[in-house]
Amino acid sequence: MDSLIRLLKQYLPARFAGRRYLLDQYHFDLTSFDGDISQWLSTFPISRDNIEIYLALAELFRRRGEFDKAVSVHEAILSANVSGYSRSELELEVAQDYYAAGVLSHAEEVLFSALGSAEDEQASKAFRLWLAILESEQEWYRAVELVEQYGQPGSGGLRLANLYCEYIEQSRREKRATVLLKELKKARRLRVSSRAELLAAELLTEENRINEAIQVYRELLIRDAKRVDRVLPLLERLSVANSSIPEFKRFLRYLHQIHPSVRIFERLVALSLTDSKDLPADLLAKLEDYVRTGDSYFLTELWLKRFSKVDLAEVDVLIPTLKQSSLQYSDEYVCTECGFYSEKNVWQCPQCSSWETLHSRYELKIDRELKKVS
Repeated sequence: MDSLIRLLKQYLPARFAGRRYLLDQYHFDLTSFDGDISQWLSTFPISRDNIEIYLALAELFRRRGEFDKAVSVHEAILSANVSGYSRSELELEVAQDYYAAGVLSHAEEVLFSALGSAEDEQASKAFRLWLAILESEQEWYRAVELVEQYGQPGSGGLRLANLYCEYIEQSRREKRATVLLKELKKARRLRVSSRAELLAAELLTEENRINEAIQVYRELLIRDAKRVDRVLPLLERLSVANSSIPEFKRFLRYLHQIHPSVRIFERLVALSLTDSKDLPADLLAKLEDYVRTGDSYFLTELWLKRFSKVDLAEVDVLIPTLKQSSLQYSDEYVCTECGFYSEKNVWQCPQCSSWETLHSRYELKIDRELKKVS
């Protein structure tokens, strides 16, 4: 016994400093353990008097990456059936061990049992862990089924909508757009996901339902103008294909009023110049304002070549610098949840795993300025 206590005292993790435990007639500080777990469990069977030691040791093993030992301890605690500790709570601990070890099938088996018998708080934890497992395995349809069966504790409608979207994206090669649109309806009914609307418009385009797709794109931009970098090129392409450029230009003017982005203004100017060599006075005045910001290479080059007195040879010298400082090359995407920066616009943040929280830094700046004014 003395040798066991000396072994335990060799290392003392900071988080357990000052914590003393009873084992038979002895008291000792919890420290590292390198012995044979099965032998220790046999020598000192789990009881109400020493269960705290075993729980702390299992946590220590998990932190050290010794998941097999953590599983052994938690399963032994589970088998001991000590009063005051719910079975579902201990099952969740075992599932976390398996999850940390990457043994996901075992973790799912334990979580299935825990979800069926747990109280609300433990059921919520089991749900979130199981959902995290399914997401990591890209089992999107099973993730949707899990949310629909057990509700949405800790997930929310936006997460569910994106699970649907991931499943739809995964199925696009195998299923027709008509079928996928029906399956996407549940995600769209939640009315919280820009991604679901964007995906619906893409599927409508595949079905050659161009007018419907255009309407979805327009409504999406009105509701979430921060997505203009993703949506506007798609909407313009459809508007050109559908010969509805005048309507598109009117929509751009309206959209620019509610969200004065240089991306919107670029398209408005480009389309106006296809109809006429001269810009309307109101657009020309705003053009000069945007040139001063340096955000748009297209607008700056246009102004220098057509509306300024700068020599064209001098303009050519400026072109490389103008490109590098323009929004096209300098914009980044930032997560509004954790502040993560990315060069790519993705639907799920790689750092905090939040859905639909990455936006163009430029569009976010405009959105914040508008909110300050209002």
